[in-house]
Amino acid sequence: MHTLKPGWKMVKFGDVVTNANLVERSPEKNGITRIVGLEHIDPENLHIHRWNNISEGTSFTRKFVPGQTLFGKRRAYQRKVAYAEFTGICSGDILTFEPKDRNILLPELLPFICQSDAFFSHALDTSAGSLSPRTSWTALKNFSFPLPPLDEQKRLAELLWAADDAVNKFSFCKEQLSKFIAIYIENVKNKYPNIPWKIKKLGDIAKVERGKFSHRPRNLPQFYGGPYPFAQTGDIRKSNGEITKFEYTLTDEGVKYSKSFPAGTILITIAAVIGATAITTRETWATDSVVGIIPQKNIDTYFLEYVLRTKKNYLENIAATQTAQKNINLQILRPLEIIIPPMEIQKIIVKEINNFKNKILDFDSHIYRYHTLINSLSNSFEKEYV
Repeated sequence: MHTLKPGWKMVKFGDVVTNANLVERSPEKNGITRIVGLEHIDPENLHIHRWNNISEGTSFTRKFVPGQTLFGKRRAYQRKVAYAEFTGICSGDILTFEPKDRNILLPELLPFICQSDAFFSHALDTSAGSLSPRTSWTALKNFSFPLPPLDEQKRLAELLWAADDAVNKFSFCKEQLSKFIAIYIENVKNKYPNIPWKIKKLGDIAKVERGKFSHRPRNLPQFYGGPYPFAQTGDIRKSNGEITKFEYTLTDEGVKYSKSFPAGTILITIAAVIGATAITTRETWATDSVVGIIPQKNIDTYFLEYVLRTKKNYLENIAATQTAQKNINLQILRPLEIIIPPMEIQKIIVKEINNFKNKILDFDSHIYRYHTLINSLSNSFEKEYV
């Protein structure tokens, strides 16, 4: 029998948290300009960086305010949680949480509780619906977890937000280095003006196919824990160009519902997180939010992966125009224009960019370390026993 640490107490989520559910029917009149949908919340990122403008019109009436935790109740496996830093209107598929009493639960700690594996597991287990499974406040308020005393909450919150700040800074630096790739490729093109460079559609230089996981529900235990690597959006986003670590693996039963790609395939994310890329180092199965790109023999795989990195912002902008879930598809990827030099120039570019890759890998290692710290501290809410 487990015993809680001194000062910790077991509580139900609904005993210490309320679903605010504020209503605002005249947002523009009251100075509210931002609309947030699920497509604007990035998995495993507590900050909202995108939104629509209220002038574009909306039927949403749910209001959120700074200090609330936003939780995506639809497709909870996408792990969408955000901490509100401004006032706005949000989709009905977003729940707005806040502590009932700040002397019992700190609002700064609440988003990390919602990011814990235990909370997401509860959300998944209580979701209903085959195509767009949703959990509910009625189900989530019954989630039980150990709550630390207030001084321990303050310590944990400070550590978690410091780690979150570090992740954001290292991620920004990594983005700047990735932008450098585009500049470098253009400089190489100017350096060899007499060598022909061609512009080809991605679908003409590579096999482009979508991954899958066709079984519903997805989260049956008999599908997971086997020897087969299963690539999902988060695995690719956290990779360093080559994907070697996987949150989940599939069993013999699980691979029946998925799709495999050979070593040397470029995986690119097409839902929630758009345009993250990684190269497989062995046969890998991928979910339906991932597309596999297998280059032809006259295309260097690493060159193409570097070029695809330069397309990330373009693809994100296309995805942002989608009216529903933020995503792209094969019809967008296959016609994507790719600049192709002769193979010898491709190899020169790869060699030179690889000289900078250690810096990118260094940022990746820092990001991974801080993500691990955040996950470890967040998951302390399910294992603080003695």
